[in-house]
Amino acid sequence: MTARLLAAVLGLLVLVALLVRGTGRGAAWAPFPQGPPPRRAAAPRPSLPRPVATPWEPSRNLFQYADGPAAAAPLPAPPPPIAPRASRGTIPAPVATATPSAVRVVGLIRRSGQLKAALMVQGEMALAGKGERAGGYTVLEVDEETGVRVRGPEGEETVLPPPRF
Repeated sequence: MTARLLAAVLGLLVLVALLVRGTGRGAAWAPFPQGPPPRRAAAPRPSLPRPVATPWEPSRNLFQYADGPAAAAPLPAPPPPIAPRASRGTIPAPVATATPSAVRVVGLIRRSGQLKAALMVQGEMALAGKGERAGGYTVLEVDEETGVRVRGPEGEETVLPPPRF
């Protein structure tokens, strides 16, 4: 055990001697050697007269993609409305089959065993089942396959197609 202690002390002394020797004013602390003499700067060129100040304007509109207004691409014609097929035991054919712009079916929901239609009536959402009213429209029948049959404020009957899921 004393041999190990003696070796550790001896190693520590050698390390301290190396550190002390390296911190003196030796080669590590020598000033940089003198380089070539500094070059003299060339005589300044005569400056050109300053241009007249003009108001700054951007070179282009950052929010405009092209130089001119873009020509709108023609929109494809919407497909013709498809009348739902009537089969045995389903909703009878209504008087009008076109979807009015004031009401449309957004979804179908089953609540307490009854199928209800989520309707968008003049921009407002309403939930109505068979026999209930929503924004002036009375729901006459709700079916998952054929759609929702409603009676409008003027008494006209319309079948609204079911939503596309």
